Amino acid sequence: MNILVVDDDLSLCSSLSQFLERNGYTVYSAGDALQALDVMERQPVELIITDYLMPHVDGIRFAEMLKADPRFASIPVLLITASPDVATTDRGLRKGVAMMLEKPVDMGQLLTLVRFAE
Repeated sequence: MNILVVDDDLSLCSSLSQFLERNGYTVYSAGDALQALDVMERQPVELIITDYLMPHVDGIRFAEMLKADPRFASIPVLLITASPDVATTDRGLRKGVAMMLEKPVDMGQLLTLVRFAE
């Protein structure tokens, strides 16, 4: 499975990528939604893990953009957020987020969600 990790926190992006690669996944990374779209034009992606709060386009808006594009509409989006309040969760699910995960990221839970998405 090819996974795209999108986060402006390079440290978190790197640790998520390394963890997923150690568990047998091919991982691409991007620092924001615009870079992610560029990666997706060049690489096949089957799951997107994105942070909620990012510059330019937040993770929920990014999921919404993907769902509006027939090329990417079927790719599940896992949103990572430090503030998983009811309003954010509701908005995310209505805009195309398939799964949500709270920061700090529990790597065991992340792996379970990734395997569920396979």
